[in-house]
Amino acid sequence: MDSRWIGLGASFLMIAVWLFAIGMPTEGEQAGWIMMAAVIQTATGYRIGKYVESLRQMAYHDSLTGVLVNRRFLARLNHEVKVARRSKYPVTLLFIDLDNFKKYNDRYGHVEGDKLLCQFASVLQACVRKHDAVGRWGGEEFVVLLPHADTTAGLAIGERIQQQVRQELSGVTVSIGVASFPLHATDALQLAEKADTLMYEAKKKKDCMLAATN
Repeated sequence: MDSRWIGLGASFLMIAVWLFAIGMPTEGEQAGWIMMAAVIQTATGYRIGKYVESLRQMAYHDSLTGVLVNRRFLARLNHEVKVARRSKYPVTLLFIDLDNFKKYNDRYGHVEGDKLLCQFASVLQACVRKHDAVGRWGGEEFVVLLPHADTTAGLAIGERIQQQVRQELSGVTVSIGVASFPLHATDALQLAEKADTLMYEAKKKKDCMLAATN
């Protein structure tokens, strides 16, 4: 739940406690002061909740690209695989790397390199479904979590990503590794290792996508 509404709810609860403790005011001036205090308490609770929510967003999301940070994505992956095991549905993971990113940085500079990473993150978010998750694994490596998607569906989304990158980020290509639970891995860590290994193999060819076969 959004921390802003938690703060607001806590404020209402405190106001209710106040009124219960002192009783409902009967005099007009006293009622006015209590009403003012209640408004201040409500506003303060909301602002505190808003601040906590901003801290949570910073802790969960990459400061440059806005996608999930590595540790948060991994926690989401672990949770999704556990639920998928109980409910018996597939989960597909894509490991994606920008080809020749170091050369791009050397040629255009790190500021332009950062802009490219932000543009790439936007492309990824536009290519996936609402309930999917996009994260930054590290550097120019990104990850996409696809619940309720088998390998075929993962490959289709991977192809969409490659096409959009070619169209929107002129001259840039990506290499992708694709693996699925439970077909190719028994847990989240194994799934990540499998997709990561396939991505590195794909990078040897550039603008390539490889899927696990067993």
